[in-house]
Amino acid sequence: MYGEAFTFDLAQFRAAHDQATLEDDKVGFKTAVNILELWKFTDTEKAIVLGDFSGATFRRVKGGNLVRKLTIDRRTRVSLILGIHKALRTMFIQDKHRLEWVKNKNRAFNDHSPKELMLSGALIGLHEIRRYLDSALV
Repeated sequence: MYGEAFTFDLAQFRAAHDQATLEDDKVGFKTAVNILELWKFTDTEKAIVLGDFSGATFRRVKGGNLVRKLTIDRRTRVSLILGIHKALRTMFIQDKHRLEWVKNKNRAFNDHSPKELMLSGALIGLHEIRRYLDSALV
């Protein structure tokens, strides 16, 4: 696992980003906000996880007033949250078990909870959670 290079097709990645529409971003962002709501994140915490929005900007965007497409960083965050949610729905039938997993400390994350990793604000934290869940589903 470690020592493997992280590779992806840059042209494919850029094409996917360029093809995303403002409407795609509005729907994805709203869905990510709703997922974070299920996980009991406050609005301040949601703003951190979704790309360090200011409070006023987050409230505006959360209310559906997104006036331009998301940045690659913010779109990636939305995508990772959707993927984490999907994996947790596959692993756990009940919402309460998914919530417990998100807030409970985990040895795989150096005894931090997935929520703590998300609240670090670092994109790599979301990637680590997603990669961990993907490997657990194999």
